[in-house]
Amino acid sequence: MNKSIFSGLVASAVLGGLLMTTPVMANEGTVMMRGAGVSGACFATSVFVDGTYRVLATCRNLVVALSPEQNHYVVWLTEADNGKVRRLGEIENGKLATATDVKFTDLFVTAESDPYAIKPSDAVLLTGTVQPIDFGPGIAPDAQITAAPTPTPKNTVTPTVAANGTTVQQTPSQGIGGALSTVLKIALFGFGALLLIVGVFSFISRKRSL
Repeated sequence: MNKSIFSGLVASAVLGGLLMTTPVMANEGTVMMRGAGVSGACFATSVFVDGTYRVLATCRNLVVALSPEQNHYVVWLTEADNGKVRRLGEIENGKLATATDVKFTDLFVTAESDPYAIKPSDAVLLTGTVQPIDFGPGIAPDAQITAAPTPTPKNTVTPTVAANGTTVQQTPSQGIGGALSTVLKIALFGFGALLLIVGVFSFISRKRSL
């Protein structure tokens, strides 16, 4: 087979695979879990931090126990990639704080006799789907936080006019250097004048003593 034809077929296959791949969206968001005919509700938030989804949930009006046997409320998630169900954690005192490393599409609460069960029971009480966080108009749910760049301070350029009428641009550093140079020259001139005066008085004193 011609190499160019083979390369074209491979490129087409790769491109087709990329186009057919469904993009996986991060599921930061909120979940309101409610039930049909069951009192109570749970509100949960999911935030992606350091490679895991931190999940916080709070519940209201849940009865202490559904039955003497099923007296534990457990939250489960449905994985986004394969639809499998995974235990997320037990609700204790109406609260849940945990983390998971998988993307999920929804959460639901069941009544369990074993709080560490690996499969949910048929007593599904509350269900809810992950909703994206609403940041308001003009902001995408998956937008990244970016810091505003700090503007670099610019040196103010002060124009000066030379003796011949030519305009010279002088930066602040040059102005400060010129001022220091002028002060140093004045100090040296004053020191020289002082030495001259002292020498003259010394000469006069010696002449009088003669």
